Formats: sequence, structure tokens, C-alpha cells
Amino acid sequence: MSHLQIEFLQRLTINSRNVLKYENPELQAKAKACVPLSDLLARAHQACSSDAKSDTKLFRDALLVELLTWFKNSFFTWFDTAHCETCNKGMQSVGLGVPNPQDVRYGANRVENYKCSSCGATDRFPRYNDPEKLLETRRGRCGEWANCFTLICRALKYDARYVLDWTDHVWTEVYSERLNRWLHCDSCEAVCDKPLLYDVGWGKKLSYVIAFSKDEVQDVTWRYTRNQKEILTRRNLVSEDWLLQQTNRLSRQLQSSLSVSQKELLTLRLIGELAEFLLPREVKAGEEQGRTSGDITWRQTRGELGLPQISHKPIVWVPSEEEMNNGEFFLEYSASLDQYVRRSDGNKTTDKWSNGVFEAESVFRKIEHDWNMAYLARTEGSAKGLLSWKFDLSSTNLMILQATVSCPGTTYEDGEIRWKICGPDYCQILSNARENVTGCVDFEVDLSGSKWCVLSAEMSRGRGDSAWQHAQIARQSTKELSQFPLSLRIFFGSAD
Repeated sequence: MSHLQIEFLQRLTINSRNVLKYENPELQAKAKACVPLSDLLARAHQACSSDAKSDTKLFRDALLVELLTWFKNSFFTWFDTAHCETCNKGMQSVGLGVPNPQDVRYGANRVENYKCSSCGATDRFPRYNDPEKLLETRRGRCGEWANCFTLICRALKYDARYVLDWTDHVWTEVYSERLNRWLHCDSCEAVCDKPLLYDVGWGKKLSYVIAFSKDEVQDVTWRYTRNQKEILTRRNLVSEDWLLQQTNRLSRQLQSSLSVSQKELLTLRLIGELAEFLLPREVKAGEEQGRTSGDITWRQTRGELGLPQISHKPIVWVPSEEEMNNGEFFLEYSASLDQYVRRSDGNKTTDKWSNGVFEAESVFRKIEHDWNMAYLARTEGSAKGLLSWKFDLSSTNLMILQATVSCPGTTYEDGEIRWKICGPDYCQILSNARENVTGCVDFEVDLSGSKWCVLSAEMSRGRGDSAWQHAQIARQSTKELSQFPLSLRIFFGSAD
């Protein structure tokens, strides 16, 4: 074998052995004990519709989403640099150190050293590779995150595999019994089933993406790209035939003790997966975003911030037959549920904030699980975030008479939210949210004679690294399930 083949095979072999640690019953029990399962079960139950709550397979997928969210927001923390507790500032990296026996025991063959430039205090960050140790430390970068999260998935009896990207990232895949396919799960980003995130959103030039589990070693590169021909030009370390032979050989070794029926099941899954790889891939919502985990300067250096998210399919609200008969449109939004309810049309609901906005630029929904709060904010690193909602009567012979708006906003430091509502010939500036005060409540606007109107909000300013968090729209407790603080109510009638 060539030198490149030897190195490649070593990497395949080491990772195929490492994932077997997840199968230790005692370790799984320890991991499961870390999970607030009753709380996550309740959240998953709440997320499912009444008809779906009896569907065990769908419920398991809903629980997986809640598990991802909890892991990112409540359990694990991202490590950028050591922090000096005395000076309350980040320390400077001073290179690598020598692992001590305890470091080596837990797989930390690499140790980062840090020093405070003000007081001279030092600290060290061992890169632990033992998932049991990570249950205790609960911090790291993508390697530690994926390692620990995959263990927890196995502890909850999900079929899970550890996915290694040769361009320096790792994540997890979980098999969905409902969909009969593998789901991409990135615990660092708390995203599920967004496989084009790295290709489209982060702009990564992928080459080899390999998945490892107790049963198989599988080349899954094709799930994560829209352009297989382009990726093939970058796959020049080993031949395709050689790679297939090695992954098949390792998979056979892992399956050597399985029963005939178990092997048949895995073969059927593999056939379905290979068929999936042949299908063209369309970009889904959420796959265009840049990386959110890690220091913004670090992400910018890696070129993973993605492009500014200014494109959005505009949603325009038009009156239903019932609303035309009653002369009223009444829409409300809850950040805790991430849901719109159309009071004027039989309380019909629309999930997700982005499915109701006319314009969206650099905005996302933030959940603070430690404080049990949810709100809309601008994305980290952006100077401003823009949102707007549009109601249009142009296809009717009706005209707007009046609008009533509730525009809740919460600000910190010098964060600012500017609200306004506009018709074709007139704009009304609404009360700005400044100095931690709430925006307008039931603010009445005369838009008589207008065929359409647009309610808009611009979030800006703020201080320091958390500036994006200093202007928040519709902030509310995640336990407030009946409150819809953001509302747009429009009365309309005949043009005569």
C-alpha cells in the first residue's frame, strides 16, 4: 500500500474501533442519567400534534430534535479560549503542552496551554477523546460535541453513527424509523436533517465524509453535496475502488457476530441509502446559514460565516373568504411556540416565524433554555436585522380602513428596535423599543384608502460580542403557551 493508503486506512480503523465505546452498558447508563428525559419527553409531546402523539416513530423523531436543542443550550459548552477568573478576560494561547498520565488515560494526546496577559495566570485545555470524561467536562469543540452527543443518542437507543468530515468537522447521524433513512444531526448547531448546511451555508469544499457505527463504516459524502462531479475532483487521496473495498471489509468485520436477519436488515438499509445518494438534492430552509458555533473571528478565519442571509421567499397575507365577509384580518405570533395564529380565519395556525414574513434579513429565533425564554433577534455578527409582514387587498375591490398593531420589543444596553407601518402613500413610525421598554401595544393607525400595508421592524446597535442579543422581538417565557404578543389587526371594507 502507498503512504496515503496507509494513513487513510489507519484513520478508518481507529474510528471504527472508537465508536464501539458507545456500546458499553454502564457508560450508556451514565449518559442516560445526564439527560432530563421527563422534561424532553414533555417537550416532544407538546411539539407533536394530537393526531401524531400516538405515532411512536414520529414521537422518537420529535424527541431527537428536543435532545439536540437541550444538548446545545443546556448541557454542553463551546470552548474558544481559556478564561481568566481573576481578570475576567480571555487568555492568550501559548502553544501545546505535554499530556500528563490522566490526559492520556482519557485520550487527550493534545493539550492546549493558555496564559493571561494581565496577571500571568495559566490554564490548560486537554482535548479529551473519551466520551465518559466528556460527560463530566461538558465542553470542547466539534470533536468533543459529536463524541458526547453520539454516546447520548446510543444511550437512548437511537441507531446512531459518528460522522467524520476530512475537511475538519464531525457530527452525528441518527436513523429515523419513520422516514427509513439517516438524519444528519449537528449538535454544535442544534440542527436536524440539514445535510447541505456545510456545502451551501458554510461553503466547505468537502471531499470525504465517512460514517462509523457499531455495525458499519459507510462513505456518506454524497448526502452532503449538490455536485458529485465537483467533489470527485477533490477525492484524490485514494482510489474509489480501494475506499469501497476497505469500508466493506471493515463493515463485514463489525457484522461478523450478527444474525442472518440482522445482516439482512442492514443490507436493506444500505440499499435504501445508496438509492438516496442517486437523487438530486434541493436546498432546504436552514441549509443556507453560516456556522454559529465558535468565536466569530475564528469562524470568519475558516470562511464558514456563510453569505449574508438577505434572500427570502416573500409571504403575503391575503384575505380568506371568511375574512372578506367579516371585513377583518387578525394575525398573532408567539415566539415560545414559534407559531402564528390567524384569529380571523378559524384560528388557523402557521408554524415557524419565517413562514409568515414578507421580508427577512439576518434574523433567527433564539431559545434560552437556562432562562426559559424565546424571542426573535438578529444573527450574530450582523449590524442589523430586518423583518416585515405584508397584508394585501390588491386582488379585491376592498380597501383598508384602519390597522391596530402590537409590536413587543425588549432591548438592553443601547440596543434599538425601530417599528413602522406603511401603506402605498403613507408611513407611520411606531413607538421604538429603547432602554428595556416594550414597544407599542394596540397602536391604532389610520390607513384608510390603502390597498396594502407592511409592518416592519429593524433591530440594531447593542454593545460588545452580545450586541445581537440587545434587541429582541416578542420575547416571552417558553412556558407561556397561550400568549401571542405580536399582532397585526386590519379592518377593511368596500371602496365605495
